[in-house]
Amino acid sequence: MTMTDAMMAVIEARGIDIELAARLGFRSEPRGAGEALVIPFVRNGEIVRRKYRRFDVIEGGKDQKWSQDAGGLKIAFNEDCLRDQSLFGKPLVITEGELDAVAAIQAGFHKTISVPDGAPPPGERSREDLESAKKYDWVFDQIGLFSKEQVPEIIIAADGDANGAAMLQDLSVIFGRYRCKFLTYPKSKADRGRERCKDLNEVLQDYGAAGVVKTIDRAQWLRVDGVHRMSELPPLPDQVIYEPRFTLFRENFKLRLGDFSVVTGTPGFGKTSFVNDLLCGIAMDHDLTIAWASFEQEPQRDHRRNLRSWMCRQPEHTLDAAQLSSADDWIDARHVFLVPREDDDASLDWLLERMEIAVVRFGAKIIVIDPWNEVEHCRRPGESETEYIGRAIRSLKRFAKAFRVHITVVAHPTKSTKDADGNYKMPTLYDISGSANWYNKADLGVIVHRESEDYTIIKTQKSRYHETIGKPGEVRMQYSRDERRFVEAERVGAL
Repeated sequence: MTMTDAMMAVIEARGIDIELAARLGFRSEPRGAGEALVIPFVRNGEIVRRKYRRFDVIEGGKDQKWSQDAGGLKIAFNEDCLRDQSLFGKPLVITEGELDAVAAIQAGFHKTISVPDGAPPPGERSREDLESAKKYDWVFDQIGLFSKEQVPEIIIAADGDANGAAMLQDLSVIFGRYRCKFLTYPKSKADRGRERCKDLNEVLQDYGAAGVVKTIDRAQWLRVDGVHRMSELPPLPDQVIYEPRFTLFRENFKLRLGDFSVVTGTPGFGKTSFVNDLLCGIAMDHDLTIAWASFEQEPQRDHRRNLRSWMCRQPEHTLDAAQLSSADDWIDARHVFLVPREDDDASLDWLLERMEIAVVRFGAKIIVIDPWNEVEHCRRPGESETEYIGRAIRSLKRFAKAFRVHITVVAHPTKSTKDADGNYKMPTLYDISGSANWYNKADLGVIVHRESEDYTIIKTQKSRYHETIGKPGEVRMQYSRDERRFVEAERVGAL
């Protein structure tokens, strides 16, 4: 039986082309006390299921608009379009209802299917949840038809309600958000009790096939974190570069917020003293706060003595009460100390948590971890030292960028070797315990090497951005033990 005149009038009122409906196998037949539209579901040219849509009555106080034959295969409506080789590589439209699918096909989107039984109720579901449920067997049983090669782009034309949003979420999980688009529907012209059209069939009724085309053509990609056009990226704060007090060394080292630097050198050769001098000078000149995670120094004794001597440029024991008070005021105002308790494991996680507090609560802009070797290194099961070091540095770099701070790590080399004359060789960043990650991932890498009783070589071995934060090079300096400061002597070689 074909469609009766009454059914054709109902379908035409929905904006559906009668000839297209007939080609898709739609017909009508008596159902209950009225008439139903018969919607066939076809696989490889054979009808494997029929659904029945009543437009006229609600019987027995219950919605009887939809029914189906028992035992039919639950497949997508118009599934065979996925087997049409002339449509391979074209976008696929997936609708929530069969009449919505017909609306898209009528508008020229022949590669359109509809889910077999509407949208699921709202709720977060993983791909594993969806695979174990029966609701999406129509996808997983024919997953090869949805390969990225055959279907590079999927336009999910879900209804504009909560269930439609759930279907959009589910299908994007199954197919991958990166190849899924969603629709926003135009304002409704009819008095349907809502501002916008709910689906493509309503768009067809209000705006015709041209409106369906416009609606589908303006489909938007689902947002995928980490992939953006330039215009979508938020503006970055201005890069602020802080130069050290050293006239020569500032050509090799400039401190920038968001960067990660590492300092190494033979133990006892002045790494900590140089870092203190370098960073305290920058902090004082620019009113910055430093957070110290110095696990080999006691803040109340060692740090206070060193900072007092540095600020007043003379040994602590020679300072008078006014000098001590001034120095202590500066220490309290511009320095924070990350100090583990006796029963604390100063692990990477412990350190990151305290660093965040130092930044948020005290406004720290420079964070010093000295030495790295004294951090409690907790590797994951099966994780090598190299993998751990890489993960730890990535965490520190993410922190530096997220909080716009500069992080300096002081790290000992694995071992110190001597030359034929019995002098210690200058180590490199590759000699730090762990791996080559220290060289590869650092924005700035500095080596402090005492070449004699009088002179120390300060070498920038690694600089990621030569024009911005300094070029590799070496400067010879002298260290004043009384003033706790370094004085430049000369450049070693040319820049």
